[in-house]
Amino acid sequence: MPPVCSPATGWTETDRLAALLRYGIIDTPKEAEFEDIVRLASDVFDAPIAVVNLIASDRQWFKAEVGIGARELPLDVSICAHAILQDDLFIVPDTLLDDRFRNNPLVNVEGGLRFYAGALLKTEEGLPLGTVCVLDRAPRPDGVTERQRLTLEVLARQVMTQLDLRRAIVQRDERSMVLEAENARRIAAEEARSQSETRYLDLFSAIDAGLCVFEMRYDEHGRGADYRFLEVNRAFATHTGLENAQGRWIRDMVPSHDQYWFDVYGDVARTGQSVRVQNLATGLGNRWFDVHAFRIGKPEDRQVAALFTDITARRKSEQELHELNQTLEERVTEVVAEREATAEALRQSQKMEAIGQLTGGLAHDFNNMLTGVIGSLDLIRRFLDSGKTQQVWRYLDAAETSAQRAAALTARLLAFGRRQSLDIRPTDVNQLVCGMEDLLRRTLGEQVDMAIELAKPLRPASTDANQLESALLNLCINARDAMPDGGHLTIETTTMQLDKGFSDTGEDLQPGDYVVLSVSDDGQGMSEETMTKVFEPFFTTKPIGQGTGLGLSMIYGFLKQSGGHVRLYSVLGKGTSVKLFLPCSDAPIAPAEPRAAAMPAGTGETVLVVEDDAAVRMVIVNVLDELGYAACEADDADGALSILQSDRKIDLLISDVGLPGLNGRQLAEIARQDRPGLKVLFVTGYAQGAAVRSGFLDHGMDMLTKPFQIDTLAIKVRQMLTLS
Repeated sequence: MPPVCSPATGWTETDRLAALLRYGIIDTPKEAEFEDIVRLASDVFDAPIAVVNLIASDRQWFKAEVGIGARELPLDVSICAHAILQDDLFIVPDTLLDDRFRNNPLVNVEGGLRFYAGALLKTEEGLPLGTVCVLDRAPRPDGVTERQRLTLEVLARQVMTQLDLRRAIVQRDERSMVLEAENARRIAAEEARSQSETRYLDLFSAIDAGLCVFEMRYDEHGRGADYRFLEVNRAFATHTGLENAQGRWIRDMVPSHDQYWFDVYGDVARTGQSVRVQNLATGLGNRWFDVHAFRIGKPEDRQVAALFTDITARRKSEQELHELNQTLEERVTEVVAEREATAEALRQSQKMEAIGQLTGGLAHDFNNMLTGVIGSLDLIRRFLDSGKTQQVWRYLDAAETSAQRAAALTARLLAFGRRQSLDIRPTDVNQLVCGMEDLLRRTLGEQVDMAIELAKPLRPASTDANQLESALLNLCINARDAMPDGGHLTIETTTMQLDKGFSDTGEDLQPGDYVVLSVSDDGQGMSEETMTKVFEPFFTTKPIGQGTGLGLSMIYGFLKQSGGHVRLYSVLGKGTSVKLFLPCSDAPIAPAEPRAAAMPAGTGETVLVVEDDAAVRMVIVNVLDELGYAACEADDADGALSILQSDRKIDLLISDVGLPGLNGRQLAEIARQDRPGLKVLFVTGYAQGAAVRSGFLDHGMDMLTKPFQIDTLAIKVRQMLTLS
């Protein structure tokens, strides 16, 4: 079947076929001008087939052709029927590789058409009539050269020039025939006035449209100034409302008649060019007229014939329809606005429900953890007061365990909310998986058969390696729990290039290259209802007390924050596959930093600690004092600046990011104006601007995320001070 005409431009198939009909070219004999054009196209392209073809409603017809031996083909095998839907040259280097043509009987046969290049034959209005094209029985993967492209466009313009010239000649002949016929009638009328006058008047008066003949009068500047009616038919008065007009000047009958009509008729009488116009006549009762005017007689007679109809009612209907359309558009806009408001209200309701679910889950889990911390500290105080020191260590461990659980929950919340501090850098995902293999096998146990399939070579991924390790471990634990009787788990890596079509599906991914890390199991799988909730906070299918429900939501938040995505596939009873999309990195992988010894001591270096929380500041300062550093402290940026702007030596600045007033990043910028080489260690529990470290830290800066162990602080301080 031929393609459905649905071009991006504003023409319709009806308009196009009407334009083709006006040229009157279909089924005309061969002409040398067109035959020369196809021969030239064949020579320039060294192609066995060249055609000037026109797309009619029922067939493809050839005005000229080389290499076909036929004058027409059915539309359902026409390649040109596709070409006219384009805005430019249509090039098909290999038709067998194009889904539109590979099943075409002219293509998929031995010696079939394998290459096509066509330029559009367009009217001045931009309506495509057909093409000038060349075809080959062998594919041309390189398409066409610039010279060939220009040649094909020039040949298309030459064809249209010939078509327009042919049409102009036909129109000229038609006008000549009209004038000759009119002259013949006038001569016949003169020769047999007595026999034809009655018949002429009867015919003249019988026309339903208004018809009049008048002579023009011009002013001293040669502009139409008035006209006198020589003849009018009976319908004239019906359409104009003017009685007894014959022999009278229009200015005498309608002094306010629009100058527009004098200009139009004056040009017709002067140039002999007929016109077809639609315009308002205010002096004739604000009526609209559709007028066809043409000169009759000799030029010096200045006579014009006008055939016209009153279209006021039609114009009124069109105006009413236009107003109705405008009203309809306004109503549609109002309805759409109401629906958007309703949808926004629903989204807000769903958001509040999610917040309620989140806060309820947080309150439950944090209350449990705080009970462990507060209760243990209370018992420690009681045992110390009573001298039972042997019991203290047990409850210190319990308090530390509860605090670590709270820290892990906070990290998961930040990951879910995409607000954690990420250390994004080029990462070898294959190496990361191999490094975790022993840990994963111990975690999964002997009942789970684990296979690792790594694509090699694999481009580096732009991600936070620690967060990715946590995500992979979490996914493997979920898979193990979904296979209580054992099963098979596969970890895979591959690279995938995503185009704009994939990103437009709502996956919220930019087009580009991604490393894909997949974890697949053959366990219990999930229902469709469960799959819609797995990324929600605190949703879990595990029994109470065996999971917080933040695992997948943490993975989802971490990947979104780092520019990636997670997709989940699952079939109930057959298993689950989770794919992590990580953006590829073009930067090289940096070598791993050597780990320092635990709790390295200082050598008297001066460290300025800026922290608004007194307890945290006390802990950091005491640790530094114990390690042999000279620590000074401030609780805000103003206090720190007074020290930094003094002559006191400062080897390292440790600052919280979220300070009152100036934040830690702004404090560091100001400090480095006077101390350009000052090293800065930021500590943060959460800071909006520090979510991605690479965009937050300059040279000589690093970051430590709260909460942290004191040995971690000691190692980081020593690394910063020994950094060259």
